[in-house]
Amino acid sequence: MNDEMAHGKGKLLKAAVLRFANILGETGVYRYCCPGIMPVFMLHRVYDGEKAHSGGLSADQLRSYLEYLTAKKFQVLTMGEVLRYLNERKPFPSKSVFFTIDDGFADHYEVAAKVFDEFRYPLNFFVITGFLDRQLWPWDDQLAFGIARTSVKKAELRLPSGESYCLNLRSQGISEAIRGLRDSLKTVDQQGIYHWIKNDLYRVLNVPFPKTIPPEYSPMSWDDARALQTRGHGVYPHTQSHRILSTLSSLEKREEISGSLARLAEELECSPKAFAYPTGRISDYDRKDMEELKLAGYELAFNTVPAYLSLDCDHYQLPRFSLPEKMPEFLQIINRFEALKTKIRA
Repeated sequence: MNDEMAHGKGKLLKAAVLRFANILGETGVYRYCCPGIMPVFMLHRVYDGEKAHSGGLSADQLRSYLEYLTAKKFQVLTMGEVLRYLNERKPFPSKSVFFTIDDGFADHYEVAAKVFDEFRYPLNFFVITGFLDRQLWPWDDQLAFGIARTSVKKAELRLPSGESYCLNLRSQGISEAIRGLRDSLKTVDQQGIYHWIKNDLYRVLNVPFPKTIPPEYSPMSWDDARALQTRGHGVYPHTQSHRILSTLSSLEKREEISGSLARLAEELECSPKAFAYPTGRISDYDRKDMEELKLAGYELAFNTVPAYLSLDCDHYQLPRFSLPEKMPEFLQIINRFEALKTKIRA
């Protein structure tokens, strides 16, 4: 009991310190101590009303963040402005921020974009072109869908790599089981990942593979993407199939990178300059991928490493923070308290 009380007091103290730090951050002191950098935020799912899927952020929470930016007179940059600052080596404005959202789900168009439209802020969409073509839906969502619906409590799987994997829903919760298998599949050759999930995983789970994309995973349409462009948002490639590039052959890398660019250019009649790596950890792409991006004509590429964007960043390894679910964590990043902590630790 004493340990629980001490733990509770520790959490309260930490929350109080963070509140004070965020109040101090609104004076601009952290931005003064850490100049010339900017947070880039990444979203994935946004829901309005009842939550229809795991993860994601509510429209009301997203709206509260944008209301804060408006009240504090922050500038939300476009992709073109980010590219110009980087190319001209001009420090980012002290009160600037940049937003991206990955994959191309219907709620990106139906919910997220509408919230940004309320404030006339640009949002940058990285879309899986095969998803918008309705040829597939992301492999990790297919995995999650099947595990969430199986009645099988324990199963021995043979991964695409040939390794054995024990899926044990007796000792794990559904979320933990999904996360464990997903993480294992991120490290194997993903050439045939979609075939393996449909023909091997679903068979073992004894779950019928959906004939059409389930409603909770519906993609936006190309008409939606064109409408987003018209409203001032950016739309850019996120590969054809969302397979992890570092696990693919040179030919498949080229098809994912150049093919998604060609498909998007065909539908939107433009030549996108930016790209986002699937999953986006440092281990999920390599030098060959960056060279392929340059050859294809891309000028920027974003990963998912949580750090601030600066002029020193490699243009093909630009970092992004996941957009937090709670306001105190958002303030910690937006007002640069997170940058100051990193600077002190360094």
